[in-house]
Amino acid sequence: MKPADTDYKRLGMIRGKSRGVNWNTIDVTADTSEDGTTESMVTTKEKTVSFDGISRGDDIQNQGLLLDHIETPSVNTDSQPYAWIKIVNPIINRVIEGCYLLTSLTEEYPYDDVCTWSIEGTSASNVTRSPISSTSRKY
Repeated sequence: MKPADTDYKRLGMIRGKSRGVNWNTIDVTADTSEDGTTESMVTTKEKTVSFDGISRGDDIQNQGLLLDHIETPSVNTDSQPYAWIKIVNPIINRVIEGCYLLTSLTEEYPYDDVCTWSIEGTSASNVTRSPISSTSRKY
């Protein structure tokens, strides 16, 4: 179930984020395909998201909560690492929002007081793109 805007927590200290859309296809080539050219048809699409960031000293901004949830999902998400993510992108005037299955977590500790991390996930339901409203906040 989609959370209320006030239920989102800011994931701070992100250094990079990306999203993508990948269409899954099937081969529909037949002996009647023109000039023996492979033909394809779209079946489903997968929407992906990834983030990388840093945690240092006392300046931890909800990274611990998310990293813990990915490693040990709660019963609230049926013990699956699902998370609702909202990205506000003022460059394209869009809010991208949806539930993702967070499938990858990497942490590195290059110094005693610094942790770098990266997270990847794929859509677990419909991910929407809508115009930024005056009430949208950055999450």
